[in-house]
Amino acid sequence: MSAPRERVARAFRRGLPSYHAEARVQAESAERLAELLAADGAGPRLERVFEFGCGTGLLTRALLSRFEIGTFHANDLVAEAAVLLPPGPRQGFLAGPIEELSLDGRYDLIASGATIQWIADPRALLARLAAHLAPGGRLLLGGFGRGHFAEVAALGAPAPLFYANPDEWPDLLPPGLELRMVERRRSVMGFDDLPQLLRHLRATGVTGNARARWGRAELRAAEADWRARHALADGRLGLSYDCVHLVARRDGDIGPSHRIR
Repeated sequence: MSAPRERVARAFRRGLPSYHAEARVQAESAERLAELLAADGAGPRLERVFEFGCGTGLLTRALLSRFEIGTFHANDLVAEAAVLLPPGPRQGFLAGPIEELSLDGRYDLIASGATIQWIADPRALLARLAAHLAPGGRLLLGGFGRGHFAEVAALGAPAPLFYANPDEWPDLLPPGLELRMVERRRSVMGFDDLPQLLRHLRATGVTGNARARWGRAELRAAEADWRARHALADGRLGLSYDCVHLVARRDGDIGPSHRIR
């Protein structure tokens, strides 16, 4: 499922000032993605890099800290994200939906963290992106498994976006891309009450799929239900992050693959 683009853009534009401070799990995920890319033998120099859904630049900075990059093109749905990027990627910034963006040439790396879930047709996008990888070029993706925000789904929230577990990814990648590494990392954040949890979601811009508007009575009932079902050992409300990281490589001088679960 895909949330309407305008609502997603509005939510992320509103969350830009607070995203960097609140997106702790996403920051850890970005560092892990860069680590996996290095472990697969990429670099130390990458001539051409394209990142879509760059947001405030968590993955951008993680890549720049590990690799020497010649040309770095960055993209985000929200044009205002450009000013938050380091100088190089800011110069090569392209605004707009990745599905409609015109890409130029081929890249040694196409990367994205915590964006693929917002894409209406991930399979079609991945096929188009693969055509813009140079031989031996890599696709680096961070997404979410089906256990992501499970507590939200249990309260009857909108249907989830595109979530896929590690064992589903081989069938999602287009021909010509070999899955080199895939892993799943789960973590649970704790919140004192439901308003604090909802502020966290809003601050990270992930309410672009939300439709519900709770009054005070509904909020109290939802919090009681959440606490009854998903209280942590310390009594706080739990919110599950189910992160999936993967590295794929375009055909051409491909060595043995590695799979991490």
